[in-house]
Amino acid sequence: MKNIFGFLKSCWRAEFFSPRGFVLRAILIGIAFLIVHLAGLREYTSILNGTVGPGSANRELSVVLGVLYVAAYLGTVVLVPILLLGAGILQLWLRGGRRGGQK
Repeated sequence: MKNIFGFLKSCWRAEFFSPRGFVLRAILIGIAFLIVHLAGLREYTSILNGTVGPGSANRELSVVLGVLYVAAYLGTVVLVPILLLGAGILQLWLRGGRRGGQK
């Protein structure tokens, strides 16, 4: 468990355009999606077909919660794989640059 916290702590200090920075942002997007999913906001995506969400929620609240869930979902499906692939490619690039200069 300490290794996970140590990894997250080192990622938090990472530069913006670095492999660790990309992984940190991917983790944060995944956590944001997990939070909105566990909060039950998936039901509010019914605004996509023009109906109000469950319960006594008004139209405006349903729209906000539905858009929040859709944004978190699309971020997880689209951005997380791109960030992780980018982190891997950048890591390989940086390792290759170090080896390429040495003879």
